[in-house]
Amino acid sequence: MAIIKATNVAYPTLQCPDLDIQEQFLIHFGMHTVSKTDDTLIMRGDGPQQFIEICKKGEKKFISTTFNAGSMGDLERLSQTNSFSSIEELTTPGGGYVTKAQDPDGIGVEVVFGIKDREIDKLPEPFPTNEGGQINRVNQLKRFNKGDTPRIIRFGHYGINSLDIEKSLEWYNEHLGIIATDILQPPSPPGEAPLTAGIFARLDKGSTPTDHHSIFWLNAHLVSESIPGLNHVSFEMLNIDDVFMGHELLKRKAKEYDYELEWGVGRHYQGSQIFDYWRSPFKQVHEHQTDGDYLDNTIPPQIVNPMSDGDPDYPEFGPSQWGAAISETFGNKEGT
Repeated sequence: MAIIKATNVAYPTLQCPDLDIQEQFLIHFGMHTVSKTDDTLIMRGDGPQQFIEICKKGEKKFISTTFNAGSMGDLERLSQTNSFSSIEELTTPGGGYVTKAQDPDGIGVEVVFGIKDREIDKLPEPFPTNEGGQINRVNQLKRFNKGDTPRIIRFGHYGINSLDIEKSLEWYNEHLGIIATDILQPPSPPGEAPLTAGIFARLDKGSTPTDHHSIFWLNAHLVSESIPGLNHVSFEMLNIDDVFMGHELLKRKAKEYDYELEWGVGRHYQGSQIFDYWRSPFKQVHEHQTDGDYLDNTIPPQIVNPMSDGDPDYPEFGPSQWGAAISETFGNKEGT
């Protein structure tokens, strides 16, 4: 039985050698600066969270991801295990408390409780859509200003290149209640055990639907020369317009600011999100995504052949339902 069941993912913490450069990238990406000191950059989206990414100054590195606990009691239970630290008071906006650990790949895992949301009038709302013969928008013109920055609602999920995916899932399940959604297993030669190429995993919120995945593990031996670390961090946009506005803005700024399109725009199979991946000047991959699947805990793990979907004349690992084929550099060691 899980020690606790995390209620959400909160924010990632990265490390970059130049916070001014990182700040500019994240502003173009759709974030807003909360604070910046000589050693720490804190950025938020348009939702109620105080912040959705922290960046520390230093050699490029993925430091940690933070999860929300459901109660102070849950935080105390974790802090009493051998894996997690004593509880500390947070000094970041919104206050709260945190306990810290490292997962089997040496990547930081923080669990927080008590961060107060920032006060906003209301969440941004997407325009109603007129699709499939259903008329939901009458006498209301759908207009955006050309060149607007995209609107980010929240931190959605993250990907890790892991040395032992099954061991990682076991650890996260034991401590945070994370459960598998899709297990990627290409066909194995006769007599050989199946090789797990990746696992999509989600929170266990009982009958309450949750994102198809909050964590994605990819086999580091296959993609990053057996170096564990960051695969990508992903942020949910208000709607599809924001994904494409972000794509357009980053593409226009790419040459001047050294941004690099990694993969997109397209729609995934696993999770069904419309996606767009970009590398920062430090090559850490950030994703815009929207319109993903939601599942409750009645859906068992699915074994998926990552080469089986799509047009058999165009097989690709982790194919898109539509859109660009996965890049040859996706998940490589350059972004870890």
